[in-house]
Order: sequence, then structure tokens, then C-alpha cells
Amino acid sequence: MKKIFVLLSLLVLVTSCDWFVFDNQEYYNAAVEGRIVDSKTGELIQFAFPNTCKISIIEEGWKDLAGNPAEETQSWYVKCNGTYCNKLVWAAKYRMETKDQNFYPVSIPFELNKGENKVDFTVTPYCRILDPQITYEDGKIVARFKVEVEDKAQTGTVDVALFGFTDRWVSDGNNNFDFDKKQKEGQQKKIKTADGQTVIELKIDPTIESGMQFVYERTHYLRIGARAYGNANSSKRYNFSPVFKVSGDFSKVEEVTNWDEEVN
Repeated sequence: MKKIFVLLSLLVLVTSCDWFVFDNQEYYNAAVEGRIVDSKTGELIQFAFPNTCKISIIEEGWKDLAGNPAEETQSWYVKCNGTYCNKLVWAAKYRMETKDQNFYPVSIPFELNKGENKVDFTVTPYCRILDPQITYEDGKIVARFKVEVEDKAQTGTVDVALFGFTDRWVSDGNNNFDFDKKQKEGQQKKIKTADGQTVIELKIDPTIESGMQFVYERTHYLRIGARAYGNANSSKRYNFSPVFKVSGDFSKVEEVTNWDEEVN
């Protein structure tokens, strides 16, 4: 009986300790999805992993014990096609405050309610790639497109490139084309025709291996990038076309549209 009394006393002592205080933090009670759209065209902004795949979000109203602002920035990932989805958030007031992206800096307030939410963000890209086309002609992959700069006074220098990779995550950060040595026609620096009217042409020679590209007969993923920079866009972030999927024999070119599936 004495042993039972001692055990019960110890149990009461232990359970009264702060170690056993349950966390009363409310679980996520909201979800949000939406689009990042061009302020001029209303079309989705194209993004790319890993350099332009995030937006910065701040939950407003947080303060430290001294009453000073203590807001912290979250990173929400954006799909390559300009849509996003976050199912682990709280109902609260926020702002999308993104400064280092392929669009001009913004600070956009918004509010999330409990349950499902839809929030679109309207932004202005540094430049736009218009009418992108990729074909296979005379033994070469050819990209034709136009570039429109939003503000030439702030971004007077424009470079363009055709990126290639072995999966749909092709970008300036996932690129096998060596523009300095093996695929010089795939990049053009400091173009003077970013007027939204003049057709620009880039070429890639698939008979020349570059990285793991063209080593084997396989599906290839291509994407056009243009970066307009100067006083603005000091990080030289690229704006992009959609991703194009090219068959191993170059007979078929199609745009990649499904960014929800897990396979390439």
C-alpha cells in the first residue's frame, strides 16, 4: 500500500510540472490559392525554379514584449505557370511584399478568412516575351519571339536566351546549354529590338552535346528567357515564356500546361 501511495504522489508531482502543459496553439484554419497576373495583359506571369519561384508574405500585427513590430517574412512557392496554393495558413491580415523577383517591387495587403480563400496578385513584369514559337528547321532548334520592355528608362539593357534541360524545370538555374563555347547562337546579349514588334531569333544545334542535353535521344524541355535590367532589376531576374516539350526526334513541340502532376 505504501508503494502505491508513493507512486501516486510522484505521478501528481510530475503531471503538475510545466513539461506536461499541452500546447494550446490553434492549428491552421485557412487555405489560399491564386494567381500572379500581369497588370497590363491580365495573363499569368511565368516563374521558374530555383531563382524566381517565391513570393514574400508577411502576417501583419505581430509585436514583441516591448511592443515593437516583430513581423517576419514567409516564403510562399509559386508554380512555374504563375499559380500558387498554400493549405497551411491562419486566418489573419497579410501583405505580399516582394522586392527581389522578375516584377517590380510591390506591397499588397490582403486578408484571409477561415476556410478556403482565393487571392490574385497583380504585378508588373520588367519585360514580356510575346508570341513565343519553337520549331525544328534545317537541323536546328529555332526559337522566335518578341520582347516588350515595361520601362526602358529603368531597364535599358536586355539579354535573351534559349534554355534547355532534361525536365520541365528548365530555367536559367537549370540549364544545360553552354552559351560561351558550344551553343553560342542560343543567347544574345544587349539586344536593341525589345520593342514588342521585332522578331528575335535564337538557335540551338542538337548535334552538339551540351551538359546532358542531346547525349541520348530523349524528350527535351526548352524555355525562352529575357532579362531587362538597369536602375531596376539589379539582380537581373529573367522573365520567361511557357515551357516547351520537344520529342526526342524533334518532330513534335508542345507547351507544358499541367503543373499539378508529379511526373515530368
